[in-house]
Amino acid sequence: MRIIYWLYLLGVLALPAWAERVLIPGAEIILSAKYLPPPFPDAGPAAAVLLLHGCNGLSHSNGINPRPDRMAALLQEKGYAVLMLDSFSARDLQEICSVPLSKRTLSPRMRAEDARHALEWLKTRKEIDGDRIGVIGWSHGATSVLALLGQKQPSVRVAVGFFPSCSSSLLRDKYQVTAPLLLLVGEDDDWTPAEPCRALVARADQPTFRLITYPDALHDFDNISLKPDETKRLTLGASSVSIAFNAEASSDAYRRTFKWLSPWLDLNRIPITPPASRHGVTGVGKTPVLN
Repeated sequence: MRIIYWLYLLGVLALPAWAERVLIPGAEIILSAKYLPPPFPDAGPAAAVLLLHGCNGLSHSNGINPRPDRMAALLQEKGYAVLMLDSFSARDLQEICSVPLSKRTLSPRMRAEDARHALEWLKTRKEIDGDRIGVIGWSHGATSVLALLGQKQPSVRVAVGFFPSCSSSLLRDKYQVTAPLLLLVGEDDDWTPAEPCRALVARADQPTFRLITYPDALHDFDNISLKPDETKRLTLGASSVSIAFNAEASSDAYRRTFKWLSPWLDLNRIPITPPASRHGVTGVGKTPVLN
């Protein structure tokens, strides 16, 4: 596992050279974000991807957290502009992972509204093709993606959610996504379990609402800040959950992420649904299969 871990790091740690801090007017606050413009400006208006951080926030004392930073670098290599939205700093929040759900002052629905304002901001940029904007979220940010895509006309062309909580969306009657959405979840995730997402995708019964699950993968399986071969326990009130990096699941999830984005964000591509693999896949009206 350690060899795979270091090979994985060598393959993905080309971080963005710089990111411009921008301010985005929200509903009642001014949101902060980091913006990376299209890397090839002479190519004309480019696609853009909005990144929604998890419950630990976008930044720490030393700068942007490694996960969104890494994803931004990879998206830039694809020619996409990237907007990393910070929903916490304007609300004087550092993290909400340790805050019980009943005491949280920021909900996924509120962050979905943040995302809508960020999407509108992107659409005003002359270097951005407003018809080719995607969204990627992690954990609380991925749950916010579910809330966003459950709304009408979210201005999103395609989206990806890493280990979201699907329970609240499952409680809604006739939940349907309004843009293609790929969910990536660990089968052993005890924080945001795969089963509610499996039930949600099956009930929605939409050809471009897909779930990929990874055997032996826990929550945060793409978090390279975690040491290899280490499972970390987090106390959440009276209970605890496990998180761990999984190089194989992370590598496959990132490959699928870019494959999922491409048909809708890249010019001259025909939208298709990615094929199943040996990982657990839930599609329209299907139960998970291993191919």
